[in-house]
Amino acid sequence: MSHNLELLIAAELKQLDLLMGARQQFIKRSLAKNPTTEGLDALAALLHSAYTAMERIMVHIAKNDGLYAEIRAKSFMWHATLLNRMAQPGNRLSSIISKELHGYLNEYLGFRHVFRHAYLHELKWSKMQPLVQNLEHAVRLFGYEINTYLQREN
Repeated sequence: MSHNLELLIAAELKQLDLLMGARQQFIKRSLAKNPTTEGLDALAALLHSAYTAMERIMVHIAKNDGLYAEIRAKSFMWHATLLNRMAQPGNRLSSIISKELHGYLNEYLGFRHVFRHAYLHELKWSKMQPLVQNLEHAVRLFGYEINTYLQREN
């Protein structure tokens, strides 16, 4: 594994930590009391941004492994293909992410699609609430599993 990949991933994980850290209290308030329309919009942007940050790390790994061009060329649904490849053993002995984490990330990927293609007024708190509830856990688990991957590859 290249030193550049480690630096890229470390920088992305730091950005993800900053994103989440600055919004912890907002998440807690939103879970305690249903968010306003503006709060719902902000939570939608947070869910999208957090998933995008995690996906960016997976893209860096796929590029390092020489898989990215193949993933992009094979499918217009490359986002799902990328996520699925991270959960499958490949040239390495084991997958990069666990089935548990894959399940979480698959939900955020689904929301990413909704966020990018729906009107904000169509978003429903009842559908977003479980994603918001699990976000901190999913991000922590992602960071742990990516760091485990980095240690394993060194």
